[in-house]
Order: sequence, then C-alpha cells, then structure tokens
Amino acid sequence: MNKICTLIVDDEPPARRRIRELLENTPDVEIVGESINGAEAIKAIREKNPDLVFLDVQMPVSDGFGVLKAVTVETMPVTVFVTAYDRYALKAFEVSALDYLLKPYSDERFAIALERARVCLQTQKRDELGMKMLALLQGYHHKHTCRETGQAPDAGNRLDRLVIKSGGSVFFIKTDEIDWIEAAGVYVYLHAGNKTHLYRETVGGLEARLDPRRFVRIHRSNLVNIDRIKELQPYSHGEYIIVLKDETRLKLSRSYRPTLQTRLGQSL
Repeated sequence: MNKICTLIVDDEPPARRRIRELLENTPDVEIVGESINGAEAIKAIREKNPDLVFLDVQMPVSDGFGVLKAVTVETMPVTVFVTAYDRYALKAFEVSALDYLLKPYSDERFAIALERARVCLQTQKRDELGMKMLALLQGYHHKHTCRETGQAPDAGNRLDRLVIKSGGSVFFIKTDEIDWIEAAGVYVYLHAGNKTHLYRETVGGLEARLDPRRFVRIHRSNLVNIDRIKELQPYSHGEYIIVLKDETRLKLSRSYRPTLQTRLGQSL
C-alpha cells in the first residue's frame, strides 16, 4: 500500500505536535517533514512533493494563503487548512466550499478531515480541488482588501453558501434555501424549510455578507429572504406582520420598513 506522504506546517510547536501524534498511529500516512512558517513550507512542498499538507493559515513570513499563491493551485498538494478563528479567512473557506479545521478541533473532527483528504487522493479529483483552491484564494484576498480599505464586498462576491457544523459533521447550505434568520446572541438560527441550523455569526455580521437583493433586515433580530414573503398585514403604529409562504409570521419594525419598501419597489 502506497503511503500518503504528509507535510505538517504550523508555527506553533504544540500544534505541530498534536497533528504529528494524531498521524503517527495512521498506517497509511508517512510524515515527510515539518515547517514552521510559510517560507519553509513553500520550499518543502517544492522539494518533497508531498501528497497531503496540513497547513496553518496564520503564520509569520508567509501565511497559508501566501503558500497557496506561491506554489500555485495547479501544483498544490491536497491540503487540510488549519486555522484559529479569523472571520475573513472563514468566509473565504465558506465561499470556496473547501474543508478546514478550526482550532481547537477534536480527534474525531481531525479524522473526518483526514478521511476527506484520503478520498480526494483516491478519486483523483484534482481539477475540482484546484478550482476550489482558486475560489478560496480569490475570496480571501477580496475580503482582505475590503477589510483594509474599509469597503464592503460587492454583491457579486456575496456568500452563496454557508458551512454548518453539527455533531462532528460539516455540511453546506445554499443561502437561497434559507427562509429567514433569527438572532441568538453571537449565533443565529437559519430557518430553511422544516429544518433549523445553528450558525456562529451575529445577525448584523451575516447581513453584511449576504446578497442585499435577496435578504433584508426587518427587525433587529431578524433577516428574511424576500422571495419567501407572501403578504404583509398592517399591525399597529406603522408596523406590519410579514407572512412567509410557509405561514411563518414575523414582525416588521417601523425603523426597518423603509429598507423593505425600497427592496420591494413600493410604498407601505
């Protein structure tokens, strides 16, 4: 059995040690090296040509995205990205639909990521992987530029899917499948059909990332997919009740009425 030649890249010794310990008991994996920064990683990838790389996103000299850009998506090994919480990085992963490990991660979550990498190597879906990596690189640099300039991402680069983590699994939900969004502290509930998903983001943060042509704020606690609105019923003192196609009833606050009015193209 050919072993999966694997490179570990992380600037923190405990992080490298954890990955190494998790891999040492995996019979089909051979660790071919460790790198402590992006520059070393670029050199090691070019010289050792590993099958798989566990790549930390946030590192000195050159971060994970710098490694990806330098090596190029065409020649980059199958990569499991590892990151601490960085909302701009995570947005890029969500747009590209690439898997990643969010520190701190469990042994079970690591095993899932490794198995996905193994399947990718076995099925040789390298063209598909390359396209996802390109989308990742483009998405991250676009959002990073917006952060530096203070500009909001334009509608053409809004998220069209979100990454949902549940019970150790990770799956994706298309934003156009979401009916409405409800605040829950630093989380939100995504209501889609007869299912509800918990997602780590505030309503305001998610509002800034979604296509404003589709989602509109109707209350400080709610966003709604305009396509799901069936009717508006007068309530009191300039407020309305929004009735969705599934008969969900949500209050339209007076302060958000002008925004909805503009999106609908008619006065209320």
